[in-house]
Amino acid sequence: MKFHYLVLLFIIFVSGCSSVPSVKLKKENFDQLQTIKLEASPNDNSMLTAISTVEVQWTGVSYYYSGTASDGLGVRELALKFMEEHHISLNEIVQNQFIEKVKADNLNINFDSNSQNKLVITLNVVVLGMVHGFSDEFNSRFNIAAQLFDSSGKIMWSYNAIPISPVAPGYSIKLKDLFSSKESMVKFLNAASEPIVQKLYDDFKRDLV
Repeated sequence: MKFHYLVLLFIIFVSGCSSVPSVKLKKENFDQLQTIKLEASPNDNSMLTAISTVEVQWTGVSYYYSGTASDGLGVRELALKFMEEHHISLNEIVQNQFIEKVKADNLNINFDSNSQNKLVITLNVVVLGMVHGFSDEFNSRFNIAAQLFDSSGKIMWSYNAIPISPVAPGYSIKLKDLFSSKESMVKFLNAASEPIVQKLYDDFKRDLV
């Protein structure tokens, strides 16, 4: 197993170990909620990290990369800058996918920003990792946890979705394509996060449908 992949798995595993314990959602408790307020933790993109041996810099509207040793911060900083400029939110991507799954199954719950019940979705870590060696081709892993609280603050449901294998099999992207447009980056992140959001949602709805 390649070193970068081992590091990626280690980051995801450690983040998972420090997150929430599992609490199963009971249908009778869920049926009493009616509404949920959706929250994110953290509410920015600070959970993004990168495992890379390339250095990336903007040169006008383009970029160049070198195969010299690097800690990956260049890739992370470039990604954070790009996401800020194009208003891309990792939390919004994950939340929208979760909401779509709830609506697709017609679960008896409405999302309401004024609700006293809240569902907190936590992105423990989002890793951009090189596919292999000295390459500018990347894939991504999401480690997501969630907790559902009723109006009294009691935990109704809690789960941590840790990816053990690639969450978007066969999907990767070159840096030049990742940063080519907002649409390209959003498509890549959606593909990477969807299977792990599905894993989170499957546990949520297990006894509801």
